[in-house]
Amino acid sequence: MLKPLALIYFAVATSLTLFFSAGTVLAESTIVAKIVDTPVTVYELNREMQRIMPMNSRFHGALSQEKISAVREKALNNLIDQGYKVQYALQQKISVSKSDLDKRLEKIHKKFPTKKALQKALGEEGLDDFYASVKRILLAKKAEEMAVGSKSKLSAAEIRNFYEKNKRMYNRPRQYRASVILIKVDPTRIATEKEPLRLKAEGLAERAKAGEDFHDLAYYNSDDRTKFVGGDIGYFHTGQIVKEIEDAIVDLKPGEIAGPVETRDGFNIIKLTELKEPKQLLFEEVKEKIRKRQEKKKYDILYTEWMAGLKKIYQHEVFPHELK
Repeated sequence: MLKPLALIYFAVATSLTLFFSAGTVLAESTIVAKIVDTPVTVYELNREMQRIMPMNSRFHGALSQEKISAVREKALNNLIDQGYKVQYALQQKISVSKSDLDKRLEKIHKKFPTKKALQKALGEEGLDDFYASVKRILLAKKAEEMAVGSKSKLSAAEIRNFYEKNKRMYNRPRQYRASVILIKVDPTRIATEKEPLRLKAEGLAERAKAGEDFHDLAYYNSDDRTKFVGGDIGYFHTGQIVKEIEDAIVDLKPGEIAGPVETRDGFNIIKLTELKEPKQLLFEEVKEKIRKRQEKKKYDILYTEWMAGLKKIYQHEVFPHELK
């Protein structure tokens, strides 16, 4: 179990940028896997498990052994992948500048101003081992950025070209905005038991059509939680709402009221409050969305290919006895 102070440090440390040195010698008993000459230590494994664990560490005792084993396996695989990236970085002579190191270390110095305080937070793990561990994280991140991230960017021309070829994807359908008063009905009720509720809904519909404030009618009578905003259900388009309501409003003009309309939830009185006709979205409206989506798609493809290539080049070894 990691100490509280160590947990605070680890959360900060994973975002640091450090200068890599492969000279640290680790005790064999702390190594759970190795990718060529890049080690994965038991301390790194514990930290990675803490990072991906679905609960705060103090609640881990409530997790099943099966769940803990699954988290451990995922954490180990993450660190092995990190090791492949480190090997790539070493081969490509990728490094992180000392100026970046000094800039980032300021965060650590504020929390642990002395080596003694830091060592106390780390527990049994030595300072050199910990720094080497963090350096591996940073090298892996920089390697990934150079091998994948920098190659997944799209130019303005590429984004524009995608838009022109896929304009149909950016047609906004007709949009509606409506407010609804729901008189809830238990679907298991027989017809005679529903009748008083139907009459109540008809009375509310008449009052609304006669001009009574729809917001107030919804607030005081609706059985839906939207009553607190006057029954407003926001914007939607065809296919996003139950068919009975969709059919009831399709020919309405803003301000007009329909109902009661029966659905499986009960009787609905509907007021169409806004209507937006179909529209071809302009390039400027969607270019950022295109960029993010297409760059993510390109990144994922490049990353998968890159990692597959690294796994063919570099070998890894796991030491099962150290995982217990």
